[in-house]
Amino acid sequence: MTMYNLATGKAVTTIKTQNTPTYELPAPRDLSKKQAEMARSRVSFPVPVRIGGIPAVVAVVPVQLAKQGSGSAQAGFEVIAARADNGKLIWRLPVDIYGDPAGKLGAFLVQPGNGVVTVTWTEDGYMAGTFAVSLDDEPRMLWQRAGFWMVGASGDAVLGFREEPDEEYSMAGVAASNGRDLWAKGVPAGVTWAVKSTDTPLAKLDDDSEQAQLIEIATGDFVLSKRVGLTKRMSCNHGEGGTVLLCASKQDGALAVDKAGKILWRRAAGDGPNGWNATVEAEFKDLFYAKDKDGAFVVDGRTGRTVSPDAGIVPDRVNAYAALVYTDTGTEVHLAKR
Repeated sequence: MTMYNLATGKAVTTIKTQNTPTYELPAPRDLSKKQAEMARSRVSFPVPVRIGGIPAVVAVVPVQLAKQGSGSAQAGFEVIAARADNGKLIWRLPVDIYGDPAGKLGAFLVQPGNGVVTVTWTEDGYMAGTFAVSLDDEPRMLWQRAGFWMVGASGDAVLGFREEPDEEYSMAGVAASNGRDLWAKGVPAGVTWAVKSTDTPLAKLDDDSEQAQLIEIATGDFVLSKRVGLTKRMSCNHGEGGTVLLCASKQDGALAVDKAGKILWRRAAGDGPNGWNATVEAEFKDLFYAKDKDGAFVVDGRTGRTVSPDAGIVPDRVNAYAALVYTDTGTEVHLAKR
């Protein structure tokens, strides 16, 4: 894991794993397209967390764990935590996956929660299970479940799919702190459910119809019915630290809700000041960067009002400190104006 100073673009520190990494990859700028696609699905981005009140980042790296005693080397992960301000290592934790995985492991999804980071792992690219690690000064693995695949999380609740004994699947919420079931719903046979969660208490569910619903992750209750106009083609976005979930598509318009699922505003598809004909490209708190045929603009998620009709270059990632713009030759860093 390499950390950079955004003000200078220089590397602050590089933290290597103590165990042998499963995937030997070159520096990001030297990755081939094939290597980048493989890494994207098996080596997740580091996630921002707090450890003992200190801003930090956590990375989950697939490794070959050193053999213990007379045993053999074991496929697993090394969880690495480092300070966000200076890149110094806080701790590292080896995670042994139960059993003897035959394929190569990958960290598909990493989600921080209330003092916990939850990780769904894959085996040769296929979903396999989920584990959780405490974000304490002395970390420990809290639980591990094969056959449960996380798709999102909020607070102490994790949303995912649970494999059943009859080879069917149910949708379930589990507690991030101990892995116990909070609720479960059957998935009708022959129906494909696409669940999308963006670090909010709500997740968007798509089924075999053209409409969609919002579900509360902690309870499994539906908070927004299909009748209100949420559609499968809408992409739902939520800014880090924000209070609004904005669901939008060029074909179906835009719909914004608060954390309880209450509709704040909506725009029908179309041109003009009251229409919506744009795609959401990035978000920061309750501001959403959108792009239509006339260019980029910024919308206030609470009111639906355009607060900047000409946003210029739309960032690929943005936070309180900087905006990142990915180009063919590298990454541009645009520092926030103070």
